[in-house]
Amino acid sequence: MGNLNRLFRPDSVAVIGGGAWCRSVIGALDRIGFHGPVWHVHPNAEGAIRSIADLPAAPDACFIGVNRTATIDCLRDLSAKGAGGAVCFASGFAETGDGAELNTALLAAAGDMAIVGPNCYGFVNALDKVALWPDVHGLIPVESGVAILTQSSNIALNLSMQRRGLPIAFVGTAGNQAQTGLSQIAQSLIQDPRITAL
Repeated sequence: MGNLNRLFRPDSVAVIGGGAWCRSVIGALDRIGFHGPVWHVHPNAEGAIRSIADLPAAPDACFIGVNRTATIDCLRDLSAKGAGGAVCFASGFAETGDGAELNTALLAAAGDMAIVGPNCYGFVNALDKVALWPDVHGLIPVESGVAILTQSSNIALNLSMQRRGLPIAFVGTAGNQAQTGLSQIAQSLIQDPRITAL
């Protein structure tokens, strides 16, 4: 498994896909104040880079918002390019009756590159101002705070909306945990002294 630090604390991001979910991720990165390059990859979208091969550099973190079959192709291309890691948004892998073979193909395509999911929203890192998250969330930039990890994207979304005095530094979802499980994410996060509790 690849370097989760590079995925969770990226200097550059690629958002792959053209639907509303991907536009929401691009907007979330802007709203939280991410300062690195954000490359939108889609063959037809206005202003987008046409393919992963055309990216100017290997992105540290990627949000893959395409269907399950195309997700596998994207992972293969990103891994070959040297990307740091990816959030796999698509469903229809091991959680379904017909997805076992696709799950095996997903892992093979990723190779040594870290992946979170599939079937998950991704994460919001309020410490480093990164939001690979295709929906609303309640986090604002903080200098330290707690981390919340869940399998469920819906639970994470709701917990991000708390209005108590507890600062939330990181919200992450793991979905199917095909490669990277909650415990591995936790081990990565607790090495950061800015994370005060998990």
